[in-house]
Amino acid sequence: MEGNPTTEWLTYAEAGERLNVSPEAIRARAIRGHWRRQVGNDGLARVTVPPEILRTPVQHPINGRSTPVRKPGIQATLDALREHNETLKREVDRLMAELAGERAGRQADQEQHQEQLAAARAAADKATAELVELARRLAAIAETQTSAEPEPPRHWAIRAWRWAQKTA
Repeated sequence: MEGNPTTEWLTYAEAGERLNVSPEAIRARAIRGHWRRQVGNDGLARVTVPPEILRTPVQHPINGRSTPVRKPGIQATLDALREHNETLKREVDRLMAELAGERAGRQADQEQHQEQLAAARAAADKATAELVELARRLAAIAETQTSAEPEPPRHWAIRAWRWAQKTA
């Protein structure tokens, strides 16, 4: 079993043990990947497993049954996603701090407006009380004025008649 010195000839069981998958999975992968296959003197089939597959870190299956797919560029993608995730977390923290500042400013403005509204209501109540007092005084004055003065004539003819009575 000679060939490229960087390739290893492994049985399906040995390759499955090294990659943490079943021998059947290795057999299927060898067929899909067109790995070289050869039967040894002991009667066991051996395949050449590409070195990049053996170099990738072993990832344990999540549910114990399935095996994760290993791709050479997945680690770089994961690192980029993690870095982007951290960037997004920092952005969220910055925006939350900005929002808290805006809320505090709005709360202070609202308290100031409440104080101004209370002052305006107090001034309006005072002005209303003064107006009611002035209306009462005016009514009293009007009552005294109307009782002392005779009623003026309603029509020009009446005034003319009265004038004629005075001059005659």
